[in-house]
Amino acid sequence: MTPIPRLCVALFLLPVLIVGCSDGKAPAAEAALADCRKSVDTLQLENGRLLQQVSLSQSQTEALQSRLDNLAIQKNELARWSRQVAERFGPSVWFVGPDEKPLPYESIPNGTPRRLLGRLNALFEQSHLPRAVLKKIEGETAFIHIEEEQRLTQEMGSTGATAYLQALTYTLTSVASIKQVAFDFQAGDHATPGRYSR
Repeated sequence: MTPIPRLCVALFLLPVLIVGCSDGKAPAAEAALADCRKSVDTLQLENGRLLQQVSLSQSQTEALQSRLDNLAIQKNELARWSRQVAERFGPSVWFVGPDEKPLPYESIPNGTPRRLLGRLNALFEQSHLPRAVLKKIEGETAFIHIEEEQRLTQEMGSTGATAYLQALTYTLTSVASIKQVAFDFQAGDHATPGRYSR
């Protein structure tokens, strides 16, 4: 028997191996691999875009937080200033201004809570607003009942109701001994009872 050289065996088996491996699966695998590479490239591009958006959002958030911090400082300074202005007026009637915020309307030296409230109720009557009744003063709190509370809670809108309650609060707390006003009325869509202060 004559030995067959190894190179001949390899050359003979090579076409057999190629035919066996190329049973149609290799091109499909290569196509799938190409699709995967395209998907990876697309995902990497999308990831880069999202990272840029995250970075932009973070810088915008930091800028907004800085603005919010500055606004909080300004709000506190404005509140302190408004308290000082209010204290300088002493006992006085505060009434709703054109921007629906209470403004000092009339200074009444040595005004008592009842006298101030009487003057404020006269203004309320002229403006067709509900009447407020001082029930009692206990400690540093004035207790107020609102007549025709339905008008306050359902008919004046949130802004109007807020301005009304602020006018009462600012008027009564203009007396140095009163620090807060406790309102007694049935809660509604536009106003809720409770204790209010400047």
